[in-house]
Amino acid sequence: MKFTLSLLITIIVSLKPVFAQNDDVILVDQNALTCFKGTYGNNINGQSFQQDALTSYKGWQYIAYYNAERRICLGRRKLRSSEWEILSFNDYRFSYAKNQDNNTHNVISIGLCAKDGTIHLSFDQHAGPLHYRVSVKGILDNPERFKWTSKLFNPVADWLENGKPIPVVSYPTFISTPDGNLLFAYRNGYSSNGDCLIGQYDASSGTWTNPHVFISRSGVYGDPFKGESHNRNAYLNNLSYDRKGMLHISWTWRESVATLGNRDICYAYSKDNGKSWFNKKNDQIAVRGTAEPEAINTLSAGITVRHLDRGWGIMNQQSQVIDNNLNPHIVMYHKKNHGNPGWAVMENGAYFHYYLKDGQWQQTQLPFMGNRPKLIVDRNNNLYLVFMRKDHFDVKDQGAPLVVVKATYKSGWQDWKEVYVSKSGYFNEPQLDLARWHKAGILSVMVQLPPATEGQASALQVLEMSVKHLK
Repeated sequence: MKFTLSLLITIIVSLKPVFAQNDDVILVDQNALTCFKGTYGNNINGQSFQQDALTSYKGWQYIAYYNAERRICLGRRKLRSSEWEILSFNDYRFSYAKNQDNNTHNVISIGLCAKDGTIHLSFDQHAGPLHYRVSVKGILDNPERFKWTSKLFNPVADWLENGKPIPVVSYPTFISTPDGNLLFAYRNGYSSNGDCLIGQYDASSGTWTNPHVFISRSGVYGDPFKGESHNRNAYLNNLSYDRKGMLHISWTWRESVATLGNRDICYAYSKDNGKSWFNKKNDQIAVRGTAEPEAINTLSAGITVRHLDRGWGIMNQQSQVIDNNLNPHIVMYHKKNHGNPGWAVMENGAYFHYYLKDGQWQQTQLPFMGNRPKLIVDRNNNLYLVFMRKDHFDVKDQGAPLVVVKATYKSGWQDWKEVYVSKSGYFNEPQLDLARWHKAGILSVMVQLPPATEGQASALQVLEMSVKHLK
């Protein structure tokens, strides 16, 4: 089947920065962990694939991070208060294996279940065994009735269904469902040879259904640089529900014959919390438990947003959002021009905005570049892109200002401009409190100051600003 993409539109705007006048900075911990000679950089508190590290519910905000003692910490505060209560799980030290001690992909993710008021945590796993904890019930509904202590949580488990350990987990993700339950998605297997799985938590029974594959590694693909590939993995952007309760996903592939680089941008959505999947034309492409393909794979029809081989240098695990008209938007950075395999960098890359309009994918090249961004939408369908703007890419994460750029719905998202630049520089990838943004139009961002020397602890903070100031 042939797919078309509209002509590339390049946006040229004034890059005169709009510096923040009054940053609302809330200190979380003066001594948060950074990693010395980290496997994937120095920062472990704030990676693009965390969903979520910062979130809120019923007037309280929650944050998860590692402190300088390598303990998992969970903080809570009343919104509009700057005072955090921090609990530390002193029965567990990052990492579970010595060779993982500085693996900065072993992040923490929080899940909040509205139906039974539980908090769920998954942590310290990158192609390693599941590490999972869950709180007592009701803690979200009446926070002040519970003394904030690690005793509120069950011991660490390596299973979701009792007696069924999960030995290989990467990129754990919790997604709150519109009906108040919870989903858990992760990669089973390894980079270039793994499946994406999803399971559902039933609050009425307090149990999980064991996750099933929803994006398969199977199928044959011909890499133009390396030849035939029979296995791969999908690197997901964040998973997003729209206002009508449909679950949307977008991703890029990494092939077993070509681990340096990714290819293609893909998209699908589900009407039933991940049991069946549809392409942009509303054709069903996968159904769990049927003779049809049970999972999306590289041969699934109509999933490709844009064909990009490894010569485009696209980075994995970036950002998507669904607007109020139910249209998906994806922002990812890759090279401006095709070349040899290798990641896009500041000198040859840019952010590209892909969005669905009248059934066809459109694309716009933005005049901005930074680390892996977060994309959000306001009630008027204006888009905001949040990122750290670096002058160059570096392994040691030296830090850069937090930048927010905006495009209006009225312009067809063609008038991107800077609306915020932080005074300080930060070295993580931004983590947003999406629940607070959706409910109150307040942008809360988890940020960490760069360490004075590599591996030294540094301050973890939350920056806050209102949508009315992002003009």
